[in-house]
Amino acid sequence: MIWFIGAGCFHPDMLTLGAKKILETCDCILYDHLVNKEFLQYAKNDCECICVGKRGHQHSFPQEDIFSLLVEKDNEYAQVVRLKGGDPFLFARGSEEMRYVLEHGCNCQYIPGISSAIGALGFAGIPVTQRNTSTGFVVHTMHFQDGKDHLDYDAIAREKNTQIFFMGSHKIKELAQNCMDHGMPKDTPIALGSHLTYPSQKVLTSTLEEILQEDITPYTAPLLIVLGEVARNQEFFDNTKRLSCFSKKALFCTIDEERFPIEDLTLNKGIYTYHRQVGHIEYTSSHDLLLDDHDILIFSSKHAVTGFFQYLNRKQIDIRSLSDKKIFCIGKKTEDALCQRGLIVDHMEDHRNAMFASIDSKSRCLYIKEESVSCPLPSFSCYRIVANDFSLPEESMDALCVTSPKTLEILCAHGIDRKIDLFCFDHRSKEKAIDLGFQNIHPCPSSKEALIARMVEFFEESL
Repeated sequence: MIWFIGAGCFHPDMLTLGAKKILETCDCILYDHLVNKEFLQYAKNDCECICVGKRGHQHSFPQEDIFSLLVEKDNEYAQVVRLKGGDPFLFARGSEEMRYVLEHGCNCQYIPGISSAIGALGFAGIPVTQRNTSTGFVVHTMHFQDGKDHLDYDAIAREKNTQIFFMGSHKIKELAQNCMDHGMPKDTPIALGSHLTYPSQKVLTSTLEEILQEDITPYTAPLLIVLGEVARNQEFFDNTKRLSCFSKKALFCTIDEERFPIEDLTLNKGIYTYHRQVGHIEYTSSHDLLLDDHDILIFSSKHAVTGFFQYLNRKQIDIRSLSDKKIFCIGKKTEDALCQRGLIVDHMEDHRNAMFASIDSKSRCLYIKEESVSCPLPSFSCYRIVANDFSLPEESMDALCVTSPKTLEILCAHGIDRKIDLFCFDHRSKEKAIDLGFQNIHPCPSSKEALIARMVEFFEESL
């Protein structure tokens, strides 16, 4: 089965539910350049992802090769996705590709995408219809197969409804001049929308006459041109003006599958979020444990709780052997993990320095921890963090949020920019960040929610 899927207009929250469901289960994805590459994160780890995009004036994947590759991958895999920016049937050659695979015996289905002609323009403050100014809209392309200009400028000049032009980034002033030469009023509103719904979105509103004098070099492809009264009030309707952190990009990194609570940051704040699970937990024990030698067990993390109980299970040690122990822990989530195991915590501190300071030096303590963590107390290592295979986002980030020193070590090994604004937990993570040479460190209390709140506050103060 081949799925022809529209990826929408880049914005991370404009991918349809149907598209996401198929991406999560497919075996192979053939995607275009304009697709938001973060959508590939939804795919399975073993999914084959192939970029087959075409770009003007740059190296492109030949269309004939795309046809052949679709059939080849359909024969190889159960579920193949052809992922296109916007909608597959709007200036995206989706119908050509679908016809080819059907004629070659492949089964296929279509999942629409939010086209930039409607969704991206609306996001930027340009409604394609308005009852008092435009009762319809016309969509043109300015790129033709033979390289000639086939636009009917007489009809364009007479049109009263909204007109939208794709693939015209190199013909903006030519379009404006031709429209006026064919009788369109010089004060007709025109808008340029460059990289709409991207963090780098730019919009220029002008008139046909005035745009001839404008510097339009910053307005690059992907770009839409809009003619009509609907462009006149773009700034008033611009959705990004009501987002307190629009265009900011933040990378959130974890070492387990528990993500940061970032689902609403893009919609409500305008922050573009990127998530990477940079490592995973392997539960292993460094040596055999003699519980009778210790009166106090100190759990350093929720992973230490899991690893410790996995050790007890492997060794067939009854939990009742802990009945005479005091249970100490670091952090609320560690306490919650212990409670779920049926253990009531006797003492909890927010960070380990405070824990060490609170312990009598004569106490028979055991610090339960991750393998690479050093500790002045007798300790038991029951898990380790192993780096994952991942890539950093192509875009430069405005902020980085992490929850552990090990995460910082892994990111530095991947070449993370140490000048980035880093939001991390205080104490061990802060100390590691200083050791690794990070220059802009914002320590926060030990919760992911606190990191996010501090980051948002920082962005809002800086804009």
